Amino acid sequence: MVVAKVWKTVKPFEGTPKITDFELVEEKLADTLKPDEILIEAVFFTVDPYIRTLNLPTGLPAEQVGRIMESKARDFPKGALVLAHVGWRSHAILNVKETMNLGFKPTIVPKVPGLSPSLWLGVIGMPGVTAYLAFLERCAPKSGDVVIISAASGAVGSMVGQLARAKGCKVIGSAGSKEKCDWLLHLGFSYVFNYKTTSVEEALTQAAPEGVDIYYDNVGGEFTDAVMSHLKPNARVLICGQIADYNRTRDGVPNPFGRILFAEAQVRGFFIFNHLDEFPRVRKEIISLVQQKKLQPRETITNGFENMAQAFIDLFKGANIGKSIIKV
Repeated sequence: MVVAKVWKTVKPFEGTPKITDFELVEEKLADTLKPDEILIEAVFFTVDPYIRTLNLPTGLPAEQVGRIMESKARDFPKGALVLAHVGWRSHAILNVKETMNLGFKPTIVPKVPGLSPSLWLGVIGMPGVTAYLAFLERCAPKSGDVVIISAASGAVGSMVGQLARAKGCKVIGSAGSKEKCDWLLHLGFSYVFNYKTTSVEEALTQAAPEGVDIYYDNVGGEFTDAVMSHLKPNARVLICGQIADYNRTRDGVPNPFGRILFAEAQVRGFFIFNHLDEFPRVRKEIISLVQQKKLQPRETITNGFENMAQAFIDLFKGANIGKSIIKV
C-alpha cells in the first residue's frame, strides 16, 4: 500500500499565508489500479501566487512532474515522467482520460537533451506559455516600443522581458533586490529599478520621459496606479497578475481607470487557464527559443516536500528569482 503525504489548509487564509495555515497529513491510496489509471510519485512541484486566490474542493492546486510507478494506461509507461495537476501531494492515482484541477489532462514529459524536466513547470509550462501568449500575441509589441514590466524577475515577468528585448523594445523592469535587478540587466533589460528604493514616478520620469507603450502588469495595486499616469496615447495594458492585492482587503486600492480613459489605453486581462488548447503549439516555440539560448530560464529550487508550504509563503516576500520549484 502506498501512503501519500498531503499538504492541506486548516483554515481560510487571512492576509498573507502563514505556516500555521497548513498541515501535513498522510493518505492511504488504493492497492490496485483501474483501467486507464496511473500511480505517480512527485519529482518536482511548482508553487505560484495565484494559488492564494483559489479554493478548490480537491484541495490546494499545484502542478507537478511525477514519475509513473505503476500503470494501466496505454501510452503512459512505468518510469515515464508526466505533468499532473493533482495538488500538494507526494503520490497520486489518476485516470489519464479525465481532466484534473483547472481543466488540465495528464501529459507525458518528453525527453529533450539538455533541458531539466522541471522546466515544464516554468519556462515551458504555464508561466512561459502565459508570457508568450499574453505578450507576443495580445500586446502586439513592435521595435521601439517602451515596455514596463512589474515583478520582472519572476517566472512570467522575466520571460516577457526577454521576449520584448528580442522584439527590439526598450524594456524597463522592476524588482525588489539588487541581486534581482543585476540579473535583469544581465538578461538585457534596458533599465531596471528596485521599487523598494526608487519610486515608479522617479524611474519612469528618467527611463521613459515620453511615456510607456506597453505595461505588463503582474502586481496591481499602487504600482499599477503610478504607471497609469505615464501611458502614451493608445498604450496597451495587459493585466496578468495582481499579487499586491491577493493578501489585502479591497479598501484603499487605487482605481486606475480614470487615467486609462484619458490615455485611451487598451486594457485586457489574461487568464491562462482559458487557453489550455494553445499549450502544445506554444511549448514547441518556447523549447526552440530555449535551445537557441534566446530565452534564459532561472529557477529558485527548494529541496524537500516538507518545505513546500514555506516556499509558497516566501513567494509573497519576494524570495524567489525566476520560477519557484520544489524538488522532492
